[in-house]
Amino acid sequence: MKKLLQYTFAIFILSLNIYSQQYSDSITKNWKLFTLKHSEEAIVLDYIPNSALCGTLAFASITIVKTTKGETFRALDLCNSEKYAINETINVIPEKAPSFNVIFPSKHIIVSENKKEIVQDINYDETILKTTWARIERRKK
Repeated sequence: MKKLLQYTFAIFILSLNIYSQQYSDSITKNWKLFTLKHSEEAIVLDYIPNSALCGTLAFASITIVKTTKGETFRALDLCNSEKYAINETINVIPEKAPSFNVIFPSKHIIVSENKKEIVQDINYDETILKTTWARIERRKK
């Protein structure tokens, strides 16, 4: 039984990695990566948490932010398990891009309450291309 569970878990992880890499490759090729020069205060416009905790594989959350200067961009935060609310004020702190593969979460299509209408969120993958690696922290009061 233990071997079966290990085998099933291994297949799950490998399939997650393959799917995520295909998704990441098709989406990330359009991102315009830049290096954040200094910390910025910003408001969360959208937040997609990590799909799993980091361990053998690395996962990043995606936060779409608007700074106090009016800049809007995507912040990729490696291994952050915090959750952030829309319109929450945060600090975006520069980080170096990792030298290894990272799995990004994806936003799912939402089915409405009557289950007949499909509602799709704003697609930031196509509208917000400016992207940076950063650490997201709650603003200290």
